[in-house]
Amino acid sequence: MSATILNRLAALDTNTVSDALDFLDLKGATYGLRPLWDCPKIVGRASTVKVGPKTDAAPTTHLLTSVVDAVTTDDRILIISGGIEGVSCWGDILANASKQKRIRGTIIDGMSRDIDGSRDVGFPVYGRGVTMISARNRVVQIESGTPLQMRGVTVHQDDYVIADNCGTVFVPAQHIEEVLQFAERIDRRQNLMVQAVRSGKPVSEVMHDTQFEAIRESGPSSTATSPAHQNPKKASPEDEELIALFVDSDTPGVSDALDKLGIPGQAFGIMPLANYQKVTVGPAFTVRYVPTSDPPGSVGDFIDDVAEGDFVVIDNGSRTDCTVWGDIMTQYAGLRGIAGTVIDGVCRDVNRAINDEYPLFTAGRWMRTGKDRVQVGGVNESVGIGKVRVNPRDIVVADANGVVIVPRARAREVAEVARRIEKSEEGIRALIAGGATIAEARKQLGYHTLQRHEKE
Repeated sequence: MSATILNRLAALDTNTVSDALDFLDLKGATYGLRPLWDCPKIVGRASTVKVGPKTDAAPTTHLLTSVVDAVTTDDRILIISGGIEGVSCWGDILANASKQKRIRGTIIDGMSRDIDGSRDVGFPVYGRGVTMISARNRVVQIESGTPLQMRGVTVHQDDYVIADNCGTVFVPAQHIEEVLQFAERIDRRQNLMVQAVRSGKPVSEVMHDTQFEAIRESGPSSTATSPAHQNPKKASPEDEELIALFVDSDTPGVSDALDKLGIPGQAFGIMPLANYQKVTVGPAFTVRYVPTSDPPGSVGDFIDDVAEGDFVVIDNGSRTDCTVWGDIMTQYAGLRGIAGTVIDGVCRDVNRAINDEYPLFTAGRWMRTGKDRVQVGGVNESVGIGKVRVNPRDIVVADANGVVIVPRARAREVAEVARRIEKSEEGIRALIAGGATIAEARKQLGYHTLQRHEKE
């Protein structure tokens, strides 16, 4: 569920989340913690660290190294309090180490130096400002994983964090669902207000206080936040762990890892409905369709059994003469927090899926209904998708390039090989940027053997 929450938070900005906190009378928005280079928005869970002035001459471990080394998940943002004005408590070596540990960024109630080094490796740093003065013999780490103060806001370990060009906001973990509900309502209402202004309505009318109060008074709208639509089936801890392994991967990298391990997993001919900008990952909820009986059976009631974060995987026998997915299924799946849908067959009502940005991967699109032509033959059994066997709870990874299926029992192994391959390819790109020829770079880092299956 954490991955789903982070995706919802990432779809917002700090302005909207700050407004939601205001509506709920919660503290979380800070002033003065801004991006220290032109870094991207970051969203994640807080790993708290408190630092302070060094008061003795005893030697100490380098600042923050133990915290960075202890990180084991890819959802972390380091939250550092207690910095001294004009003295650094962050630098490029820590940025490089954090990048390797897949830490999402750092927010400092203090200063950073070597900011060009953080920028060069693409590591986001937010704080009060930059300096050249080292923390050595001036600042020490006091504690980690404990509550701390960030510009008047109390931040606990595992609280939610969002930071962008406007600043930094912290959301208490126990309030994240209600904050997201309000923020999503605010976001929709403000989008409507922008459209109203663009259509010619007077801004004095559009931005009247009554319009903002309507946000507070309106009930939950047609998103997954409505209690009536909240999915009672949640992702298991193991599902969340396996999904997190692939969050920073893409289908080409995972495909190469499957090739390296001799695992068939690339779904042939199954393509994205739109040019999706992010990767979608989830465990497979498998559905098998068969020709209809007399009288016809169910075509879509299975969706009530799909858990939040699952990927619906439908085997319609590669049929392109009738659909098994349309706008009602798209809307309901979105309301229930389902990750996406893969179909060995076709879909219809595609505008709804495109406008809702619901991830949908199929063999094509057509308008003819599957009602009275096909029916559900089975759920959560082995199915075939694009010449690949898919078992229930296998891990589906899908993006603008297509769909790959990772056998659940080998997910950790595949993820590790994918990371090694991606790291080698990053090295090749770095060598090329440094002046090496592509032949030299590929030879040095073994490009021609990266994806080659090594037989036992």
